[in-house]
Amino acid sequence: MRLLVLNDNAPSKGFLNDWGWSLLVEGRTRFLFDADTRGEILLHNSEVLGVSLKSLGFAVLSHWHYDHYGGLSLVGELNPGIPLYAPPGNRMRGMHWGFQVREVTRAGEIEAGVWTSGPLSGFEQAVGVETPSGLVVIVGCSHPGVDRLTRAVLEASGYEKAHLVIGGFHYPSARTLDRLSELTEFIAPAHCSGDEAKAYVRKKYPEKFVGVRTGSVIEL
Repeated sequence: MRLLVLNDNAPSKGFLNDWGWSLLVEGRTRFLFDADTRGEILLHNSEVLGVSLKSLGFAVLSHWHYDHYGGLSLVGELNPGIPLYAPPGNRMRGMHWGFQVREVTRAGEIEAGVWTSGPLSGFEQAVGVETPSGLVVIVGCSHPGVDRLTRAVLEASGYEKAHLVIGGFHYPSARTLDRLSELTEFIAPAHCSGDEAKAYVRKKYPEKFVGVRTGSVIEL
């Protein structure tokens, strides 16, 4: 199983890059979590990584902010009719892009081995994915708190602890990161986490820190 970072705020040589977040999951099924701001960035970076944006099983949107949904029109065009699991609010827009929109209103299993936290604070969800290494929790911007989202995914999935939490942590406090460290074996701050959060985890929890950027590939 692999996690491929199609776009993150931190650039890498040979990849296109902007402010946004998108992660391709390849395992029991292939799905996209969030879609950056521009489809051409996702398309270019997927080609550099040697993967296709076609033949996805489904897509997940953490929340309706442009730096997470901007590339969904391209994804829908390449995968007409696949499910899009998204918080309520823009069903018609998702349908216009070609998706079968499935609005997420509560925590639970959305696909085999994939659980949602449900939309916390009314608008943002995270998901947990069953992997050979354990549960991987994927977050978008963590506006409600990365620790809260992670705990909600753990409760929905029945796992006691995550193997990895990856995504944007929304400039978390040290207390939030300390709470998160108790819930997971590894921590991969990305997107809107901020340099201070990355430095804090790297210094205080060096055995847990996983650095990621545009083009990173994590094997599980």
